[in-house]
Amino acid sequence: MGKLIIKFNDVVIDQIVLQQGDMHIGRQPGSDILLDNLAVSGTHASIFTVGDDSFIQDQNSTNGTFINNKRVNKHHLRNGDMVTIGNHTLIYVNESAVAAVPDLAKTVVVRPEQASAMLTAAAQGGTAIAEPPAAKTRSRSGAIFILSGASSGKRVDLVKAVTNLGKAGKRAGVINRNPDGSYILQSGGAEVKPKLNGAAVDADGKELRNGDIIEIAGSRMQFYLK
Repeated sequence: MGKLIIKFNDVVIDQIVLQQGDMHIGRQPGSDILLDNLAVSGTHASIFTVGDDSFIQDQNSTNGTFINNKRVNKHHLRNGDMVTIGNHTLIYVNESAVAAVPDLAKTVVVRPEQASAMLTAAAQGGTAIAEPPAAKTRSRSGAIFILSGASSGKRVDLVKAVTNLGKAGKRAGVINRNPDGSYILQSGGAEVKPKLNGAAVDADGKELRNGDIIEIAGSRMQFYLK
């Protein structure tokens, strides 16, 4: 799991282990990563972590968020990246993180072996927790998370009855949201059928579970429940 080494005026003042999900960075009391300096906005940036991957996104801060001296809006963090926020430097350390992969159909690529663990970690210590029973799970809303490519770091909430997957104009798969809150992955009519956790999806489709890996046209994305 990644961590941030926090420095102020070149002096190390803290180390923060990144937890799964969202962590907020800012001057406002109650921030997950509190940087008490006037150069830092109240809510300055956020870090979203899924598995071994972490993404930082600026939250329309006044003074901006910089990665290796370059101002960014969002960025997929790499081991050794230097994040500058005001007078603070946050060094990202994660030797287990994998390198980015090429953009494939503007979807995502993650490692298959992470499927069962991603986004099912507890808030403390990254300890895996069991998925809630189906009846409780369906009260939660679904989303897919993009880990690479042009939309890297973007979350897409599955609020529509039907969400098309694949390249523009070439529907490779669909996710249907049922009235009971369940989500079903089905083929979009393409010759190559989508896969769910490595297995081809049949004509009837497959119900999605938290952490499932979807493969479409050589690309992968992850489904999770919020």
